[in-house]
Amino acid sequence: MDKQLISRCWSLVILSLLFVLNARGERWLERSGYGLMFHYEAFKNHTPESFNKTVDSFDVTRFADAVAGTRAGHVIFVVGQHWGKYCAPNSVYEKLLGVENGVWTSRRDLILEIGRELQKRDVRLIIYMTARAPMRHYQVIKAMGDTLPSINGKPAGPKVNPMSHPRKVKGFRRSENQAPNPVFLKNWGAVCGEWSRRYGNLVSGWWFDGYKLEMKNAYEDLKKEEFNIDTWVREIRSGNPSAELAFNAGAHPTLSLCTKGRLCPHQTFTSGENHGFYEKLKKGKGKALTPGNFPAPKGVVWHILLPVSDGWGAGEKSRFELVTLKDRIDIINAEGGAVTLDVPIAPDGVIPAGVLGFLQELGRDSAKLKDGKRSY
Repeated sequence: MDKQLISRCWSLVILSLLFVLNARGERWLERSGYGLMFHYEAFKNHTPESFNKTVDSFDVTRFADAVAGTRAGHVIFVVGQHWGKYCAPNSVYEKLLGVENGVWTSRRDLILEIGRELQKRDVRLIIYMTARAPMRHYQVIKAMGDTLPSINGKPAGPKVNPMSHPRKVKGFRRSENQAPNPVFLKNWGAVCGEWSRRYGNLVSGWWFDGYKLEMKNAYEDLKKEEFNIDTWVREIRSGNPSAELAFNAGAHPTLSLCTKGRLCPHQTFTSGENHGFYEKLKKGKGKALTPGNFPAPKGVVWHILLPVSDGWGAGEKSRFELVTLKDRIDIINAEGGAVTLDVPIAPDGVIPAGVLGFLQELGRDSAKLKDGKRSY
């Protein structure tokens, strides 16, 4: 064979290998730019009937169109929080609670519908979920097999508010401030796994709240058990093995940006929970929260999450000036990080007009699509 031809063939092989390696190394979240989070809290003070009626009122098409109009690259959507109710069916959860669908879970699969509509618009979906059983209901904590709230190391019992604090109840510890146990991790894995397999590639990531240091510190000991944090994560990724994972222990750069290491060995992006773009000090503000100033561990995508309005899921207008927000996002994107803005939303899926208009203007000024890829 001609030496020149051989050389050309090897060049093609090498280029092909580099293409594959680059494709594998590319992380969608690094080029997502900015996204929106929705604390969909249609779970409070409802009967099963009113809860399902509320979830049924959500206009998915209008919601997805609104998101697309902001040029956001991803959405974090709350399937359920510590109220114990979920806006999607889950037969494992229902069986553990001993109830039919429609009582603690909605009859409508809102997450499935949102995932399909966002996918049509080239927007990634991340599910918000808790790392522990819903803390507001003792009976739910017990049914899931999670570690029960305690007083001086003994179960507190159902008459003590499971959301209590040691300042009010001496010696009290919430479930999430104690190590989880194998029974719970088996059950929670089955709950998460059912959703994961149903949604498949419609879900590109999971953001887990309440992964406290007690859970982090229990990781190695739990590995000795048949069911542990590894088996729970395996279930989470059963529908999409490449799903990005974040674990959140609180709104502090050390924890939320993992400056002292991952909270969980399986973590692939930082939870990023903060209230502003600067480190909060006792007197004034510190350094800007950027990938350069607060580097994430190797292999973990740098990501920050903060409210765009008055607080988590609250407000009617942006608390930021457009030029300021655009500047902060541009700097973080340029350093390989992503930003998520928590956005208020009504039970029917409507975003307040003042907030939506601001985000649409932000999108027009910040996002451009080049060759089918999002760049900022």
